[in-house]
Amino acid sequence: MKFGLIPRLIVGIVLGIVIGVIAPQWLLSITETGRMLLGNLINFFIPFIIFSFIAYSIAQLSKNAGRLLSFTLLLSYADTVIACSLAAIGAYLMIPGIVQGRTFSEPGANSVPAPFVEIEFPPFMDIMSALIFAIVIGLAASLGKANVISKVVEELKGIIDIVIKKFIIPVIPFFIFFIFTGIAAAGEVSGAIVIFGQMLLVIIAMQIIWLTIEYTVASIYTKTSPLQAIKIMMPAYFTAMGTMSSAATIPVSLSQGKKLPKMNKRIAEFVMPLCANIHSAGAALTLTISAVTVTLITQGSLPEISLISIFILVLAIILTGAAGVPGGSVLATLGILQSILGFNEVALGLMLALFMVQDTLGTATNITGDGAIAMIVNKIFGNDEKDTEHVEESETVNG
Repeated sequence: MKFGLIPRLIVGIVLGIVIGVIAPQWLLSITETGRMLLGNLINFFIPFIIFSFIAYSIAQLSKNAGRLLSFTLLLSYADTVIACSLAAIGAYLMIPGIVQGRTFSEPGANSVPAPFVEIEFPPFMDIMSALIFAIVIGLAASLGKANVISKVVEELKGIIDIVIKKFIIPVIPFFIFFIFTGIAAAGEVSGAIVIFGQMLLVIIAMQIIWLTIEYTVASIYTKTSPLQAIKIMMPAYFTAMGTMSSAATIPVSLSQGKKLPKMNKRIAEFVMPLCANIHSAGAALTLTISAVTVTLITQGSLPEISLISIFILVLAIILTGAAGVPGGSVLATLGILQSILGFNEVALGLMLALFMVQDTLGTATNITGDGAIAMIVNKIFGNDEKDTEHVEESETVNG
């Protein structure tokens, strides 16, 4: 029987807490060495992830260009930004009451010994340079001015997907183990468990609220029943919970999407697979709430409104290219968490733990929300014969 990612993360957290409480100083030095080593390795790949995901996302904007594709992309982006904005408002109102002044210090600052050895892996460029370079290359590729570069960007995205699946995801439970060992050794684990447990309840509540809003708006616009639409998409929700991958859930989401009220079959066949790879409202609102929480407990204050606003706008762009990759959402976000919100290594580790533990619910929210997007798109383009022909052409191009 395969031991899944979430069980491994839970084991890593529990073992980290136990070892952190009882371990002698020499063992804590070993775990701190592991934390520094894995943290540096993950930081090394962050610019590659940022560049490949953003450049690939922008490069796709004008491929198979048409009103249907452009509208779906913009609607998905707007949906994600609004979800994050509501999540941020909820987090600013509720999270301070949950945290109640409890903050974490950097492991190693108090009772945790220094690592035996520190090995640096300098990234090939800083986060903002990777972000700007990705935008330039992506725009050039999307305008058809750099065909070779466009292919390189697509291949690099494929390589980074493999790195994430084969290397980064497998080592994350070990990184989380080292992080929680340090937190436990510093005597801060009880506060962490209380805060994170309550924060996860806030996240789940916000995901349910957002799905309700999506389907209420879509149903009012299309003059259909929101309850009927949500009921139809429930098989996709539970399938996504099991697979933890929007891409792997496409067969079920597509099948259910075709059953939505008044749905044009060809619109569903275009929108559902597309949104599985560009629409991540559930993951995005989770990342926003987690980012606000981790900022408060590691920096002692909520992030400035201007910073969280920039974070949300950039996050929605990044997730356009990360939606179909299990765990890709949070990994692609690490760079802007560092550059915009000032996260340190421990804060990044906490974000990884928080997001991965609930990733199955975030994925389910993503894929279920695709149905609401499809309903709105269908209302506008479902009876347009010209755009229906475009759907067929896009399906042929995208295979």
